Amino acid sequence: MRRAAYLLVILVLGVLTVSAQQTSTAVTSENLNLRAGAGRDHPTIGAVAVNTTVSLEARNDDASWTLVRAGDARGWLAAAYLRVNDGAAISSLPVSAEQMPAVTYDLMDRVRATSVVPTNIGRAGAIFQQGLAAGNNPQRFSKVGDCQSITQFFLADFDQGAYTLGNHANLQATIDHFAGSWARSSASVNNGFNIYSTLDPSWAGVGCLAGESPIECEYRLWQPSFVIISLEVTSGIQASGYEWALRENLDFWIERGVVPIVATKADNREGDWSVNAAIARTAWEYNVPLWNFLMATQPLANFGLTDGFHLTFASNDFSNPTNLATGWTQRNLTALQTLHNVRLGVGAG
Repeated sequence: MRRAAYLLVILVLGVLTVSAQQTSTAVTSENLNLRAGAGRDHPTIGAVAVNTTVSLEARNDDASWTLVRAGDARGWLAAAYLRVNDGAAISSLPVSAEQMPAVTYDLMDRVRATSVVPTNIGRAGAIFQQGLAAGNNPQRFSKVGDCQSITQFFLADFDQGAYTLGNHANLQATIDHFAGSWARSSASVNNGFNIYSTLDPSWAGVGCLAGESPIECEYRLWQPSFVIISLEVTSGIQASGYEWALRENLDFWIERGVVPIVATKADNREGDWSVNAAIARTAWEYNVPLWNFLMATQPLANFGLTDGFHLTFASNDFSNPTNLATGWTQRNLTALQTLHNVRLGVGAG
């Protein structure tokens, strides 16, 4: 009789243990992409917002990814971005290689619901502090871009005094803070660049060393604390290739303690929004500021474009409604607002 009771206790404890594992929870520390499998190479099937409580079901072999349920959704999240009360909660989960069925997930719905100017700067503060320790200049920013980032049109007016802030007088402090960066020609900007060119030493210009890529050259010459990465798409570049090169850029700048600000683009030359979706998804995964320029142009006539690619132009008079209805004025204003928010967010000046 005692043996039977003993076995019953063991059975009950075992059931309780399994139940505890099945009902373990965690809270997301960032906005995360929900994946069909354990790894970034698996398709995105949804999104889970920061501070969401999820139920933990299983893990992969090395506990770097966790199978979760978030409301009605089920899929894999990167374990590094989950906060758990019990430090062993994830490692004690059963190992699984389950993959979710392929589903159609319109990431652009999330992009369209995202503000133009970032209010959540993610891990920018930590990157900024790392850069200060490395000697980066907190009053400098760089640009990585193509024809829509050249100084003739983009930001230079803020060094040259050719602007009217109107109701945006608060932005003057940021203009003053970054004096000298606005009109400077970055070594990582070229009228003919695409996203791959930024990594290619054959595109490096005057002042660059042999074997240096444009971004390597730019960092050596200027050593900024911030960088705006904004590149459109030329023919033949697919979303997967664009995302690979964008990740290479982000890895480079973050390793050096430079806060990357990633921009969506106004056009849809790819036809299916896949590049804009890849830009936003990558920024969210890296947890860095996203300047959602796409949504600044959506209310404008012809989406602020003259020919499906080039932006409509007016001077940087932010008190003039006619000017504010053009692509270039919105580009300069929202870039300035983004730098302002990020600067304040990291505590730079």
